[in-house]
Amino acid sequence: MLAGLLFHAALAYSPMAQGFWLSADPQQHPLFDVFAWASHLFRMPLFFFLAGFFTALLWQKAGGVAFAKNRLLRVALPLLLFLPLLTLAMHGVLQFGLAYVTQPSALMQLIKPMFNSESPAKLPFSTMHLWFLYHLLFLYVLTYCARVLLSDSLQARLLALPPRLLLLLLVLFMLPPLSLVPAPVPAPEWIFPALWALWFYGLFFACGYVVFCHADALARYSADRRVLLGLGAVSYLLFYQLLPADLLAQQPQGWSKLLIIVCEASGALCWTLAALLYGQRYLNRSNPLLRYLSGVSYWVYLVHVPLLFLVQFGMTDLPWPAVA
Repeated sequence: MLAGLLFHAALAYSPMAQGFWLSADPQQHPLFDVFAWASHLFRMPLFFFLAGFFTALLWQKAGGVAFAKNRLLRVALPLLLFLPLLTLAMHGVLQFGLAYVTQPSALMQLIKPMFNSESPAKLPFSTMHLWFLYHLLFLYVLTYCARVLLSDSLQARLLALPPRLLLLLLVLFMLPPLSLVPAPVPAPEWIFPALWALWFYGLFFACGYVVFCHADALARYSADRRVLLGLGAVSYLLFYQLLPADLLAQQPQGWSKLLIIVCEASGALCWTLAALLYGQRYLNRSNPLLRYLSGVSYWVYLVHVPLLFLVQFGMTDLPWPAVA
């Protein structure tokens, strides 16, 4: 969750994001692109993997009814409470930015006439950065359907495949949804659930679910954690090189599009697994600080976007370099 805050903060100084980020700053540096899109490659896949793992844990420990009650309180209720409040807050922050920022971003310049007209435009309804909560609710429903309709032996048959063949199949299954959207993957924040997101992130969610049910599933890759880390790095380097300098420009087509989504899928999978394996090796112990951060990061993430934009709007006109 905290990585998401850093990702959103970095986009203001990203040359690639200048055309579509509200708080894009005149001061930019490519290093922010390198960091932002590297974290973006595996941050949400890792989140959905862990969400699937803890879904299986809670369902087995508490049962279906208790699971549903818990998810309504922890996922559905925060979505219903925070989304209207954040929408109002964003409207106020936008008004502040339009009134006081003298070097507005390209997107702010685009929307300024709409806000200054006699009939001010209303913000389009979206789930904003809470899209992950919205899509989690659909994944919970799909999980229930899968538990009813699919045999447990399917998991065993998949895990009987050679580990590297299974990784290759997962990468291949990720290509269709990635082919439907620009690279890097956008936030599916509109009110209609994005089928590509349910497919792509649902694969990681399902992997997390299976790993809980079969404790040895992740351990089979333990010896390959350095290989996974290296393959993820190579995939990311190729992916980054193929990205257009302006993400609003023409996206790669044909074989270039295929190569970029292969790199995106393999990088996401390899770095997600590497993060899990290294975390299991070095962080699998009681730590009060990590426990505290894991507890507060969820709530900090829910409210951070309007506050971040407010701070960055206040800094936009300052003549500070993006990198000292």
